[in-house]
Amino acid sequence: MEDRKVINPTEARQATPQRLNYRVLTRSMLIALVAAAVVYAYFYMQTPV
Repeated sequence: MEDRKVINPTEARQATPQRLNYRVLTRSMLIALVAAAVVYAYFYMQTPV
């Protein structure tokens, strides 16, 4: 356990320069929008005219 880095609370709250959280949120939002569009299109095609 000696290889663990100990940081103070202020350092722990700092953002990463790679913006990893932003990338994850953006990709998950895009996936959710595409999934919603596919489900909507499927149900729209199933409705009788």
